[in-house]
Amino acid sequence: MVDLRVPTVPLSVEIRYFDERPLAGRIFIPSLSDHHDGPMRPDEWINQATTFFPFAANDARHAQLLNKRYVVVLTLDDTGEPAPVDSSYVRRVIVECGTLRLEGEVSVEMPENQRRLLDLMNRSDLFLTLRSGSRIHIIQKHRITSITEVMED
Repeated sequence: MVDLRVPTVPLSVEIRYFDERPLAGRIFIPSLSDHHDGPMRPDEWINQATTFFPFAANDARHAQLLNKRYVVVLTLDDTGEPAPVDSSYVRRVIVECGTLRLEGEVSVEMPENQRRLLDLMNRSDLFLTLRSGSRIHIIQKHRITSITEVMED
């Protein structure tokens, strides 16, 4: 029988689900990307059109399938080399999802006439990537109740 499994790389994550239940475990990212060398980045993976993904909770014997629509935030350690980003593209923001509040930086690498935070939020990607120190929060846009740009004094 032909093996039809896709080679993957497991990543340790924390997930805040729609019912505010925290989940800790592993997701499985394809080991090859169509857009660059190496494994797919978590933000690429979660913004794919697929709805369900396997998740292996730390205390479970078997993986379960979770629905991306119910993921509020997926958090992981930033272990990769960040791509160099022009500081003019970076915005410091506060993101609120109901009672959950996260602060960090988003990258608005878009054409010059579309570099507003509003333009970023209205892009078709379902998830927003927020960097906060050594952590990456991938937040479902439909679960964001407000986002505020923090202006430097």
